[in-house]
Amino acid sequence: MTSNKVHTDADKLAHEWVNAYNDQDFDRFGALYTDDVAYTVRAYQLAFNGRDAFVGHIQEYAAAVPDRTLTLKRIIADRDFIALETDFTGTSSGVVPTLPPAGERISACFCTILQLRDGKIASQDDYVG
Repeated sequence: MTSNKVHTDADKLAHEWVNAYNDQDFDRFGALYTDDVAYTVRAYQLAFNGRDAFVGHIQEYAAAVPDRTLTLKRIIADRDFIALETDFTGTSSGVVPTLPPAGERISACFCTILQLRDGKIASQDDYVG
């Protein structure tokens, strides 16, 4: 695979990933992942194995921050890895005790490392800043 092909594929996947997330299209979002995807957020001691468990977590979080939006800032690709820098914003619904009370704004910066296998996301590590 040429360098240009890697970057073109990474750009396409990154935009599809962000758009599916922002559209709350959980079927489209889940289709980007392998059945056995591994997901971690070490800062929050979260780990999920398998697409159903991970997408279920994303759906729960959508209820906690229903107007959430990811803004893609940067994409870096190298072989089977893609690094994404995103900004997250939204309003807490108050249903998750670890988030701010209902009506308060939430914002965070993420660095997401995706590892691909056969064109799908096989692992995702999120780092929160």
